[in-house]
Amino acid sequence: MQTQTVQTRKQFRRAVLASSISLICASVLSAQAAELSGRVVDSRQVLLSGVQVSIPALKISKVTGHDGRFAFSNLPEGQYQLQFSYAGVPQQKSDVSLTSNQALGDITLAKVESGIDKLEVQGQLASAGKALSQQRFASGIVSVATTDELGQFPDKNVSESLARLAGLSVEPDQGEGRFIRVRGLAPDYNTVTYNGTQLAAPESGRRAVALDVIPSDLLSSVEVTKTIAPEQAAGSLGGTVDIKSISAFDRSSDFYSFSAEGSYNQQQNETSPKVSGLYSSIFDIAGDKDALGVALSASYADRKFGSDNVETGGNWDIEEQALEEFEQRQYQISRQRMGLALNVDYRPEGDTDYYLRTLYSKFTDDEVRQSLLTEFVEPVQAGADAAGELVRGIKAREETQTISAFVLGMEQQRAEWQWKAEVGASKADEKTPFSLADGQFKQEFDQGLSFTGTDKLQLLAPESAYSAQDYELDEVEVADTFTEEKEKNAKFDLSRELLQSWGSLELKTGVKWSDRSKTADESLWLYEDLEDAGLSKLTLADYPMGNADYGLGRFGPAINPGLLLSELSTLDRDDYLDPVESQINDFRVDEEIKAAYLQGNWQGENWQVIAGSRFEHDQRDAVGSKYDATIEEFSPQLYSGSESHWLPALISRYSLSEQTQVRAAITSSLVRPSFAQLAPAFVLEEDEGDIEASFGNPALEALTSTNLDLGVEYYPDKLGVMSAMLFYKDIKDFIYATDLAGQGEYQDFNHAETFINGDDATLYGLELNYVQQLQGVSEFWDHWLVSANLTLSRSDAQISWFDDGELQTRDIDLPSQSDKTANMAIGYEDNSWSLRLAANYKSDYLVEVSEFDDPAYDLFSDSQLQWDFSAKWKIDPAVQLYFNAVNLTDEPYYNYTGSSAFNAQYEEYGRTFAVGIQLTNW
Repeated sequence: MQTQTVQTRKQFRRAVLASSISLICASVLSAQAAELSGRVVDSRQVLLSGVQVSIPALKISKVTGHDGRFAFSNLPEGQYQLQFSYAGVPQQKSDVSLTSNQALGDITLAKVESGIDKLEVQGQLASAGKALSQQRFASGIVSVATTDELGQFPDKNVSESLARLAGLSVEPDQGEGRFIRVRGLAPDYNTVTYNGTQLAAPESGRRAVALDVIPSDLLSSVEVTKTIAPEQAAGSLGGTVDIKSISAFDRSSDFYSFSAEGSYNQQQNETSPKVSGLYSSIFDIAGDKDALGVALSASYADRKFGSDNVETGGNWDIEEQALEEFEQRQYQISRQRMGLALNVDYRPEGDTDYYLRTLYSKFTDDEVRQSLLTEFVEPVQAGADAAGELVRGIKAREETQTISAFVLGMEQQRAEWQWKAEVGASKADEKTPFSLADGQFKQEFDQGLSFTGTDKLQLLAPESAYSAQDYELDEVEVADTFTEEKEKNAKFDLSRELLQSWGSLELKTGVKWSDRSKTADESLWLYEDLEDAGLSKLTLADYPMGNADYGLGRFGPAINPGLLLSELSTLDRDDYLDPVESQINDFRVDEEIKAAYLQGNWQGENWQVIAGSRFEHDQRDAVGSKYDATIEEFSPQLYSGSESHWLPALISRYSLSEQTQVRAAITSSLVRPSFAQLAPAFVLEEDEGDIEASFGNPALEALTSTNLDLGVEYYPDKLGVMSAMLFYKDIKDFIYATDLAGQGEYQDFNHAETFINGDDATLYGLELNYVQQLQGVSEFWDHWLVSANLTLSRSDAQISWFDDGELQTRDIDLPSQSDKTANMAIGYEDNSWSLRLAANYKSDYLVEVSEFDDPAYDLFSDSQLQWDFSAKWKIDPAVQLYFNAVNLTDEPYYNYTGSSAFNAQYEEYGRTFAVGIQLTNW
């Protein structure tokens, strides 16, 4: 291990040295000359991002940032023509005579059409133009949702808005989008960053960040990069989701907006408030005009809703079509979201920027779950009479997740040199203090139990099944959990632009250090034998709460969680602590990553090529516990190891014509194992001579992939795009759950379940995207915008396990990968109204492998098609009213085992309607 560490340090030093020498040598190839800079605005002086500014004579171009600025350095003096390109706007040209450093000031981009000479970035047409422009002139394959675009759909959070982009879909929780899948890859295979700094994840077992925690009101845009360049940190296989924060310099003057909303959930007959506000201003300071920019945004929402659920968890005898157990659940949920962002920019000179980006988001999920579990003595077919047990359960917990982040940096350009230094940190935690994890009341039946239905199962039972006094209190679980993740980083980037007769070459190098730690702590108390403890209230009738409001059939009495916890408070909690469960799930994983890269970006008349490589070294340390049930003893589980990776990339873009361009890329990526897979917990048990173990694997290697992308994009003169993108991923060290019993040190085990790096896997597919303003047919159709995208993908992976010492294998799809995802939207907009009808579809996908040796028990999520509608009425330029309708067809969530005839989970959420008002000082 020590020899490997020394070699890694040498590799890292060589990577840094090679990068530095390359730039130093490049510095002698050109001499300093004139600079040219400016800002691009629309007719209302709103700054335009994503505008390509080019100088054809020199074969160079720049793309304006969020502040509308562009800058050329090291230009020879002379007469030049500037060209400005923006989606949906005819190309604009301007002549300039350059004799020294020159600032052009504000350049107004206009759309000359039908006698109208203006361009206003407002509404769905303009926001689509902004997003398409950023995608068109990006170096790699990028999907963009601007803050304006986020507001055009009736989505409840950022993840749902992103799911409308090509190649993206959402992983839901209780009917709300939470995690993002990119090109069919599971959320843990994608990275979420905040202005380039990786966000910490609050959940104990995951790296994925739930984007519903972050209110969209705090953002300027969200960019999803699908081809990762060497300058970008590794850690994603599908793509990197970068959240761009607001800045006062994104606008040319003071700005504010305020919105207030009330929504109604049909399922629970509840109303919910939401308010948000944004303010930004630019100040003079220390004699510098317009040098300090301050932007502040805040958001608060309290959404009350619920769901009705029935699930089997896959407990079927498939061959006999008989059911072992099923559970009916009724949820009442309140989710509060609060977000704050304060961003400060100080620009004492036009080429220097000091900045601070901050984010704080708090998500509180208050959930009460009533359940009715039916357990049959033997598997029973639908309608057949059986003996069994009914268990009425209660779960009540308030879970709070917080995410905070800050980025402090300085960026400076001196002639053709540009450097950037930045430090950042992110912290996330999840707290579930002393919560009612499960309270159980039981009643046994010698006969009379059965079920009916397929997807929506219903209980058949005697009348006593609905009598509260016939259920006896059996046991109660109380839990206290805490998870914390911290990430801190520092990086330095240096670049030099060289202008040659054949175009421009930017050489860029950088180093980055990051430290990440994940800690999980859980305590669990199991209250049982409560009559012996002196508890007098021992039937469900002692904890009345009326009948549960359950929409999928008859449910019966609900349990009052407050009364139950109050009764338990009379007992000494320490007497009921479960020592095994309170320690075995505690762990800590530390990762230290050192990285360096070298990248070249060449732009010619029609070509742009990015080539380079990134080196990353990961040191991992983990600590957990091993519990040996045969001797009832704990022992520490420790791990320390490291690995290194070179990640080369070649990304290109070629313009066939002014409207058509081809993209191609060969890139490398890696994804580190999830914390649930790495957690060094080991449980060893023996039952009647059978030895069983389950454990995490902190020695897992990162999953790596070689990625190929090829596509063509066509941007017509009118607002729109037609594109087709092929992608292929060759994945190494695919990670999956397996059973190692029967081999090696587990030769005598009956089960040894863990995670391993396995065989290769592949993912390939096609992304189709179409956006078009229906312009030129008639004045009526000029107001319509149609968008649609379709992603077709396939995956192939193989899992293996041992059965009686014999190696067994079978082929599976990658979990969470849908063969088809699609979106469609049609919108209408005029001076007063903005209307949009949108649909989101994803086909079924594999959720998990339940039985290694039998695909009939694989768990799948069924296809979903959801329709949403939004309408806005502009009273005047500063005031608009809006109406949103979500899940118009009341689309359910359905999981099945093997085939759709075998329910695994069925859940309904109802429709949600919202009305609101927005005030803006345009």
